[in-house]
Amino acid sequence: MLSKPVWQEEKLGKYAYIKGRIGWRGLKASEYTHDGAYLIAGNHIIAGQVNWSDCDHISMRRYLESREIALEEGDIILTKDGTIGRVAIIDKLPGLATINSTMMLIRVRSPLVPRYVYHYLTGDNFQKLVADKVSGSSIPHIFQRDMVELTIPVPSESEQHYIAEILDSIDSAIAHTSSLIAKLKHIKAGLLNDLLTRGLDKNGEFRDAIAHPEQFQDSPLGRIPKDWEITILSQEIEILHGYAFKGEYFADSPPGEVLLVPGNFHREGGLYFDKNNIKYYQGTIPNSTFLKNGDLLTVMTDLSPKTLILGRVVLLDLPFKVLHNQRIGKIVLKSPNLWNKEFLMLVMNSNRVRENIISNATGTTVRHTSPERITRNIVAKPKIQEQKKIADIIDAQNIHIRAEEDYLNKLKLQKKGLMDDLLTGRVRVDTSQKITA
Repeated sequence: MLSKPVWQEEKLGKYAYIKGRIGWRGLKASEYTHDGAYLIAGNHIIAGQVNWSDCDHISMRRYLESREIALEEGDIILTKDGTIGRVAIIDKLPGLATINSTMMLIRVRSPLVPRYVYHYLTGDNFQKLVADKVSGSSIPHIFQRDMVELTIPVPSESEQHYIAEILDSIDSAIAHTSSLIAKLKHIKAGLLNDLLTRGLDKNGEFRDAIAHPEQFQDSPLGRIPKDWEITILSQEIEILHGYAFKGEYFADSPPGEVLLVPGNFHREGGLYFDKNNIKYYQGTIPNSTFLKNGDLLTVMTDLSPKTLILGRVVLLDLPFKVLHNQRIGKIVLKSPNLWNKEFLMLVMNSNRVRENIISNATGTTVRHTSPERITRNIVAKPKIQEQKKIADIIDAQNIHIRAEEDYLNKLKLQKKGLMDDLLTGRVRVDTSQKITA
């Protein structure tokens, strides 16, 4: 076990050049160029790095007006206005670059190590300052004096380097896993499109409309397999409204039964519950309003600005009971032996069906649909055996994605714990590359 001498804490301004710019005095359209200096804004920061491909470019004259915030490799930048506290480090410059008026430049010198300072600014201590400023102002700002006066622990430079290497390593694992998840979701989307238009032959392979045109037919949905039926949802399902529970008995904490509300529907599918979206009901409850696992449900009201959940369908599978609240539709199959529920959920969540539901929705700020608008959609219905095979393929993809998402969450928790230990000196490192507690 290493001895734990107390690290000296110093003000960041003692060892850093810290500078922001008040404004650009109104950039004109003619001063944006295709190949001039990069102009970085807060929305260009993703996972601690600058997304250079999204940056604007400005004329050389404008760049030279602001040489005091011209970027160098190793610089740290952060958002100081609006959505404050986003931090990035400039590992490599693709060309001349500067920051806009919402950003701040931090350039550290010895004995501080840039990557150590970057990680410190993404940690809990600095982010608590950010949270305090957000809660204390309708238009939050980080001022230059805040960063100048910010105290930061200063281990030896070798220890700073090693702390940064450890955290860089886990950041790389997080970035790799995040990229893999994005690729898996892209693959799943392409696979789903093929499955819902081409289906599977008796050997479990995609049907080929070019090699075997005789296996396909023209339909209102385009070319589909010849043995698929075209049907309208109103002939296949009915959608039952939920119960109008009285708002006076709603609560944000127990006791009470959990109400299923539109806010529990996730924009990427499925349901989620956290402290901000759970509603409890403390009044009298009709027994018929309890939903059961295996129920197909759809959301008919959407408050999200981009209509991200309207018409989304989920198959209920929860370890606790929920109540069938109004504006949540329960989908009841008229011929259960002709539909696989998982397949029907895929069809109703397809882009074509949801885009049709959204385009026919009412309201502006809050969008609404209805059972009638949903069930007027035309869909293709394969034989139920093929439906199940298609659903099983997508389920396998979902299991793979969830496994990677679980791993990503573990990595993030591991990073949080490491940052708490390493950036406070609770766990010390040495040049023999061992972590000791």
